[in-house]
Amino acid sequence: MFSKDSLYLHGLNLLPQFGPARLALLAGRFRSFKDAFTANEGALLSAGLDAELVKAFLTLRDKIDLSAETEKLAQEQISIVSFRDANYPKLLLEIPKFPPILYYRGRMDEAEELCIAVVGTRQITNYGRTVVPQLVEPIVDSGAVIVSGMAFGVDSASHEIAVKKNRRTIAVLGGGLDEKSLYPKHHALLAKRIVDTGGALISEYPVGTPNFKQNFVARNRIISGLSVATLIIECDLQSGTLITAKHALDQNRNVYAVPGPIYSPQSQGPNNLIKMGAKLITNANDILEDLNLETLPAQQEAQNNFGDTKEESAILKLLSYEPLIINELIKQSGLPPSQVTSALTFLEMKGRIKNLGGQQYILSR
Repeated sequence: MFSKDSLYLHGLNLLPQFGPARLALLAGRFRSFKDAFTANEGALLSAGLDAELVKAFLTLRDKIDLSAETEKLAQEQISIVSFRDANYPKLLLEIPKFPPILYYRGRMDEAEELCIAVVGTRQITNYGRTVVPQLVEPIVDSGAVIVSGMAFGVDSASHEIAVKKNRRTIAVLGGGLDEKSLYPKHHALLAKRIVDTGGALISEYPVGTPNFKQNFVARNRIISGLSVATLIIECDLQSGTLITAKHALDQNRNVYAVPGPIYSPQSQGPNNLIKMGAKLITNANDILEDLNLETLPAQQEAQNNFGDTKEESAILKLLSYEPLIINELIKQSGLPPSQVTSALTFLEMKGRIKNLGGQQYILSR
């Protein structure tokens, strides 16, 4: 599950005040994490820690039972990887303040896998719901691993696409990975499916860590740090998604953004990123070509625009991936309302179109 020395790193990480920078400091001053964990006060002070921090750690250390910690991690099926281990993600080592320790559930055995982060708003719109599968499915089919934060909206929709295809995806969380701390609770089943399909849940926080707001800001650097590129799909100007984009830029990673309606608050973030230099993305091949991945054959336009009846064909020619209300379909097709309604019903039953509610329709993929 993990090496003995990684267990001592876990012991050090149980003091929240240490953080990535101080853990890295200790790693540089001691030959092993065991030496750091068992060091006396003088050695810790000489390593560069201040007196109050040393006192806090020594008090905590007296209460830590590493055998009990091992059992706790095993019960929750949580493993540990340290930055010194061969399976620690190579790209993550390149970022400022990389996490010296990662906890994970699932599989983390490929240090150099190609990952692409997909993040966005929790308040996803119908436009976003249409865009996510159009872009994420081809990326998954190309063999890339989707990395996101398992939040509502764009994040969970992206993970769902991967698990439905039985493909690996990684969710980076902002708290402990134990069942009690898992957040959001609503996505407990999604978390299980991610693990069951060969993916992983990862966090830099030990068992029992609450999901504090500041944790999500910190975890965003891991989402972008694991990935060669970050794709932004819908977010407003106050969204934490933009923090992930900033981390990606600071880490010298590619940032892609999906443009959206200029009056939509959820498109202000991506649109602004595009003005600042992010690459505008309108289809998955834009990303695949940019990253020198194998592009996918162009889909047949509107599923050949042919239906089983002339009325269905007329409707398919009018529909796209932008919602269109039924009144517009009646107006533009010139068909009687009853025929339009009947054609829509049959097309929906055949899986050719989607009803978004509010009498709005789009093409299915």
